[in-house]
Amino acid sequence: MMTAAGRLLDGTVKGKDGMAAGLQEVLDAYATLPEAERRPDKVEGEVKAQPPPPPGGLVLTIYDRPLGRPGPGQCRLPEAQDLGGRRTEASGGQRSSLWLTPEECASLILKDPKIGETRPFPATLARRIWLYGLVPQSLWVVEGLWRPDSVREGSLRLTVEEASAAALRMRIHGSVVMVGVSGHEFKGLEKRYDARLEGRIDVDLGAKKIVRFDLAALGDYTGEWFTGHERWKAAAPEAPLAQAFAFEIDRTAYELPPERRRPRGFMHAYVFREKEQFYWDPELWKEDWEKRGRK
Repeated sequence: MMTAAGRLLDGTVKGKDGMAAGLQEVLDAYATLPEAERRPDKVEGEVKAQPPPPPGGLVLTIYDRPLGRPGPGQCRLPEAQDLGGRRTEASGGQRSSLWLTPEECASLILKDPKIGETRPFPATLARRIWLYGLVPQSLWVVEGLWRPDSVREGSLRLTVEEASAAALRMRIHGSVVMVGVSGHEFKGLEKRYDARLEGRIDVDLGAKKIVRFDLAALGDYTGEWFTGHERWKAAAPEAPLAQAFAFEIDRTAYELPPERRRPRGFMHAYVFREKEQFYWDPELWKEDWEKRGRK
């Protein structure tokens, strides 16, 4: 916690039950500061606005969280002894984002669509969704990214449900199997995500604009996962986690001023901060990875 002037407010309260006491300690320390430090007229330093998304593109917000399984074929927000009574550090679904280019958006607006027909989902965009959007427990993403070759099986398709001069509505459906390697306390342990994906895209054909992009992924996750105060545990193949993701359009991305704009997703801003071209094309990422001896 820090002041508007950038002064860090240190605290001494530690431990899993200390959040409320720790916040009160910080608040009390803040109240003792002079008004000039709490509400400065001017803050020194350079103001760096968040970069804008591509003009004519789209920003999807992504939420991820493990779910409980109260019975066969059922899922719910974790409670009671779901997940063995363990919980992640996060109190809710973790949020990230995925940027789409105008060309990717245009590729989703089908030409001469016929109700009931099914066409392949754009291949590069599908891989970007899988590799950059389906990262379990993104709160701890630096510990367990997918590798460039993690998509072992995958298929996404678009089925036209409504087509008129004014509107196009499509169902997204498919599945993916992703395989990687755990990288923290269980180094070398295989991690795997086997999921189905379902969603919907609505297009305003008059404006040539995607107005709805809802997508959900639900599947079995095995491998290491971060369980909060019990730290890293392993979800075994015989007892996988139900891992869920949800995607939706961020309508504020192009509306808010730069100083209020949400930051880019962690894959974009952190993982590919020096080689942004890999964010837009996962095949380039894979080629570079193989050249470097898969490191």
